[in-house]
Amino acid sequence: MNTEPKPIYGEGNPETHPLTWRLSKQEHVRNADDYEALEGYQGFKKAIEMKPAEVLEVIKAATVKGRGGAGFPAGIKWSLMAPNDGGPRYLICNADEMEPGTFKDRLLMERLPHQLIEGMLIAAYTLEATQGYIFIRGEYIEAAQYLNEALEQVRAKGYLGDNILDTGWNFELFVHTGAGRYICGEETALINSLEGRRANPRTKPPFPQVAGAWGRPTIVNNVETYNNLPAIMLRGPEWYIGLSAG
Repeated sequence: MNTEPKPIYGEGNPETHPLTWRLSKQEHVRNADDYEALEGYQGFKKAIEMKPAEVLEVIKAATVKGRGGAGFPAGIKWSLMAPNDGGPRYLICNADEMEPGTFKDRLLMERLPHQLIEGMLIAAYTLEATQGYIFIRGEYIEAAQYLNEALEQVRAKGYLGDNILDTGWNFELFVHTGAGRYICGEETALINSLEGRRANPRTKPPFPQVAGAWGRPTIVNNVETYNNLPAIMLRGPEWYIGLSAG
């Protein structure tokens, strides 16, 4: 009996389908070695050869938008993060996909967990974050499992933990399961829930970029936003902008 994963998408061109082209090769890419064989973590490795400020300029030039609904440019949002004072800095992925009938983020996490992790690594390096969380919808049990397995593989490769790839940068990433609150789509409500508080939105200002999780600088972006970053780093902002041309 053939148990090899089967492709589920027909289009396999990374130039035109950056989020899903790997799924034209096989049904899922959950193993780190398989992901690296398909250009995986190349965008991250390119990023850490640059200065964080240089990576930020790439993201700003690509005009990648937040995919949580507001469409605010990610690069501008990141540039508003408070300067590094040597204390904790947090990066959060909003994977609490609660809109009725919506499951694009679930598919990406279940089928391509390393793509999300790579995107968060790029963002974390750029923002000099020290700790990250994937805040995932409680019902997404399989996605959480695959992400945790992928994180263990990444730690074994030296992409998480202390002195990542001899850069002197330390970063850890964890999966945090939500409790089924629709309001956690709002970033400050999500942060309160992550802290163990009632999931009520906070008054702004201060914005999370200045005083977010545990009162420290924090960036929150959506699953799809992070998934775009590896291809942007690998192929450049002009290519990314060109996807929407014509």
